[in-house]
Amino acid sequence: MNITESAGLLRGWSRKRKFKAAMLAVPLLAVIAALILILMPVAEIDRKKISIRTLEIPAFPIIVVLEQEGGSVTSAWLRTPAGARRLDRLEGLSFISSEPIITRVDQDSKDDLLWRLSFMNIDGEGLNLWLGMTTWAPRVFIACAPLNYTRWHALPAKVEVPKGTSIYIAPAAPLYQNLDKQFRGKDSYSFIYTMMLTPEGLNFVPVPSVYKQLSVLLQAGMRGESSPQKRLAYVRMLTEFNRLADGKAPQADTLLNLQVERLDTLSWKR
Repeated sequence: MNITESAGLLRGWSRKRKFKAAMLAVPLLAVIAALILILMPVAEIDRKKISIRTLEIPAFPIIVVLEQEGGSVTSAWLRTPAGARRLDRLEGLSFISSEPIITRVDQDSKDDLLWRLSFMNIDGEGLNLWLGMTTWAPRVFIACAPLNYTRWHALPAKVEVPKGTSIYIAPAAPLYQNLDKQFRGKDSYSFIYTMMLTPEGLNFVPVPSVYKQLSVLLQAGMRGESSPQKRLAYVRMLTEFNRLADGKAPQADTLLNLQVERLDTLSWKR
C-alpha cells in the first residue's frame, strides 16, 4: 500500500469518526434543550399570559391601567397629570363594567366627570371604584364601595336617572330595629343610593324622581315574599324610599348602611 492509499484510508476513517460523534451529539443536544426549557424561570413563561388594559374617557386626562393575568387584576394604577396612584383594592378582581357620567359641578363651563368602574371576583364579591374629576381647580377624587349581586341586578326594569347621577346598589338592606340580621345577596333586595359628584367629592344626594321609581319596583318585588323578617325589612326600606321621593332627608339607618370610602384626592395646576 502506497502513501496515497494510506492517506485516503485515514481520511475515510476520520470522517466516519466525525459522523458517529455527530450522531451521538444529537440526543445530547435534545437533552440539553429539554433541560433549558425545564429550568427556564417561571416568570419568563408566565409573562406571556399577562396583558395590559387601559381604560380612559376622551377629553379627560386620567387613565386607569390594569395589568391582568387570567382575567384577574394583578396590578392597577391611576395615571393623572398629578402623577400615578396605585389602586391596590382592585388586585384579585376582574373588570366588569364602566359607566362614565358627564356632569357640571364647579365654576367653569367645562364638563366634569363622574366615572364608575365595577370589579368582582369569582365569588360574586367586589367593589365599585368612583373617579370624580373637576376642571376649574383640576383634581380627581377617588372613592370605593363594596359590590355584591342582589335581586335588583336581576330585574329587567330600567330606572331613569337625571344627568350627573350614578346609581349605587348597596350589598345589603339597612339593619333596621327589630331585625335579627341584615338581608343581603342575590336573593334579597338591598338599599339603592343616588350618588353625585360635588365640589367636595362623591356624595349621596337623594333624587326624588329616582326614589319614586324605586318605590314602585320594590312594592311589586316584595309581594311574593314569605319571610316575615325579610318582609319587615322591605316595608321599612319602602317607607324610606317614599320619604326620599317626597324630598325629605335620609334617616340614620340609611346613612349607616352606606359604606363609601374616600381613598384619595389628587390635584394639579391648569
